[in-house]
This record gives sequence, structure tokens and C-alpha cells, in this order.
Amino acid sequence: MAVLVPALALTAACGGGKSKDSGSAASKKLTGSVITAKDVNHLKVVPATDDSQLLGAEQTTDPAACQPVADQWSLEPKLARTVYTGALVTDTAAAEAGAKTISLEVVASYRAGRAKQVLDQLSAAVAHCSGYKVTRNGRTSAFTVKSVAASAAVGGTFGDQQVTYTVSDPALGASGMALVTVVRVGDFVAAFETVRADHKTAALRAEIASKQVDKLRAAAGTK
Repeated sequence: MAVLVPALALTAACGGGKSKDSGSAASKKLTGSVITAKDVNHLKVVPATDDSQLLGAEQTTDPAACQPVADQWSLEPKLARTVYTGALVTDTAAAEAGAKTISLEVVASYRAGRAKQVLDQLSAAVAHCSGYKVTRNGRTSAFTVKSVAASAAVGGTFGDQQVTYTVSDPALGASGMALVTVVRVGDFVAAFETVRADHKTAALRAEIASKQVDKLRAAAGTK
């Protein structure tokens, strides 16, 4: 995780990990739906095994309208996940070394209808929230939120719903920006927080999003 700090720690902070019922059949099914290096060329996928690699502690945003943005990477969001898992996804497809991207991916399932609520609320928050502040460990951090065109950042729109935006910490300069791509398939959600090795504007390769959606559709039993 150290190589991803601070950008991929923007919203995740510290804490989280695998769900408390990680040994259940539902969790095993979800784990099997996460994209792997065998699914797309030029990928390295390392499943999360440590509590510090996925979701962070609960955060309260100011203003409150931005809460769904922080909840996307929170261990205790307003709309709770049923099961979740995740991985670090490194994409080396670009010829230029600096264009290598690293993504923190969290895949989650929700009870019927809740995943749509999550995406609806996140979409509304991104549309109306240009920035927010959170206080954690006695330190107040300010973040900037900006909606971005899916065609440019991900090469298109995937799944049943998709929200694409950037979150940045101006105090960290170029190293403090991450692209967030959240895709819903039925009651499943896959969220990517992506940075480039050279800290320039990141993009998530379309093949990655597309294949992840295919695997979630298979897990959901839909086409």
C-alpha cells in the first residue's frame, strides 16, 4: 500500500478489510467475481489481504451533501454493504512507463435495491458537491470533487449505472488527485480509485471496466 500513498489513501484513510462473513458462500462468490490478471492483458492483480488496504473509518463531511462521496470508501457507510472484497490492480498496457496506473478496487454486494440507491445518491452528490472537509485523527482535510466525462476517463459507460469523478487534496499537489469510477450491475458495485505513476491525469482502461462488468453479470446470473 505504501507506493499508493497519498493518492489512493485520499478517501480510504486507514482501516477496513474483508467483511466479517468473509468465509460465507456469498463472499466466496464475490471474491470470484473480481477481475484477475487472466481476464485482461497487461494486468497485475493483488487481492487485498490486510485491513489497511480497502475501506477506511467512518467520516462525516462538511457539507453533509457530500457524504455519499466519502461513504464510497467508508467502512460504515449510510447504505451498508452486505459483503465486500477488493484488490490492487496495476495496468501496464501503456508504452510510456509514467502512464502505468494503479487502482484500488472494492467490489461489494448489497441487499435488493440498495446498490441503485448508492449510485443514485453518489451521482447526485457529485453533481452538487464541488468540495468538502473531513476531520480525522485531529486533522482537517479539504477535498475537491469534480465530475468527469466517462468517455474520456473510462472510454465509455458500463453496467447499469456509472459515476465517474475525481477527488483531490489540493495540499498534496499533483500527487493528491485520484480518478474514481463506480459501476453498478444489479445489486453489485465495483469501485476503482485510480492514479498514474507520473501523477498526471489518470484514466481507467475500458477493457478493465468492461471485463469487470461481465464478471459481475455472471455472478448476478444476468446477461
